[in-house]
Amino acid sequence: MRGGAPAEGTQHFDRVVVVDWSANSTPKRGADSIWIGSAGAGACAPENLATRVQAMDVLRARIDAGIGAGQRVLIAFDIGFGFPRGFAQHLTGQASALAVWDWLARHITDDARNRNNRFEVAAAINREFPGVGPFWGRPTGRVLPELPEKGLARHGHGLAELRETEALCSGAHPMWKLYTTGSVGSQSLLGIAHLEALRVEYGAALSVWPMQPADAPVVVVETYLSLIDAAVRKAQGYACKDAAQVDLLARALHRSDMSSLMVPPAAAAVLREEGWILGAGHHASLLKALDGAE
Repeated sequence: MRGGAPAEGTQHFDRVVVVDWSANSTPKRGADSIWIGSAGAGACAPENLATRVQAMDVLRARIDAGIGAGQRVLIAFDIGFGFPRGFAQHLTGQASALAVWDWLARHITDDARNRNNRFEVAAAINREFPGVGPFWGRPTGRVLPELPEKGLARHGHGLAELRETEALCSGAHPMWKLYTTGSVGSQSLLGIAHLEALRVEYGAALSVWPMQPADAPVVVVETYLSLIDAAVRKAQGYACKDAAQVDLLARALHRSDMSSLMVPPAAAAVLREEGWILGAGHHASLLKALDGAE
């Protein structure tokens, strides 16, 4: 498939960048590592980055190019931007996902070789909650008593397993899962810390949707790569599934009308604290946008 222009009359972004993030603790390329897809102005073939620091450098270059050209830029990350209701208030004293972003940016370390302290930070967070949990999952032999290896070992922490938006995305894993397949929790802890640094760096030029209005030159959103898996299963010519996902989702978002995708069916308090997956509940329209590509 080749991306075409969005349908006339729709609201859209000039540049769309989709990021398949990774929580790898060492540099890695290929499947299950960081892939960046793009559509619209400056589009190129999917890029594979070995480290998170390298990936953020690529994103900064894309942002700078877009701002310099007077273009609007959408950056969609395949991580969770918020946690189930009650988490932010208990941890930070504010029912705000962005308060958690600030907290994580001050506690997470992640170096140029992907060495990071995500398990230690999760254990420290668990100590702030009653019972055991909410985070779980760690490598065997990692001695962190407050962070159970298995999810069934948790109890009494008082938080839901899933966010409201995840109910609309089949197969979505809980934000609390830190290890093995589907460990979106680890990816999110690390990704949020990097994105908060980006948010501070670009100031009013960058907003985080839906916690902030999507009217800045650069808008960062959460997405879910499996939204377009029906198209990915038929795709050919890609290095791996990850490459196909970021490329096709970037094309679909670029051709889509953001005015419909950016109206989540949730209360403002939920959006402020839990966030929302861009495209949740819109699988069919995203696939239709791809079918319309030239």
